[in-house]
Amino acid sequence: MMYELVIEYRGVETSVFAHEDKRVVELMRQRHVRSLTPGDATIREMTEKKSAK
Repeated sequence: MMYELVIEYRGVETSVFAHEDKRVVELMRQRHVRSLTPGDATIREMTEKKSAK
């Protein structure tokens, strides 16, 4: 399972970081919050894309 850190700012969502360990993504989210950078940081599970065969 992969997790991604998504920053939402002015209605635009940007994926800024992805890792398979949720704790690492949480640390990056906390770094964003503490830096007082604008935008709302959320953690999401990444969906696996299935290829058509």
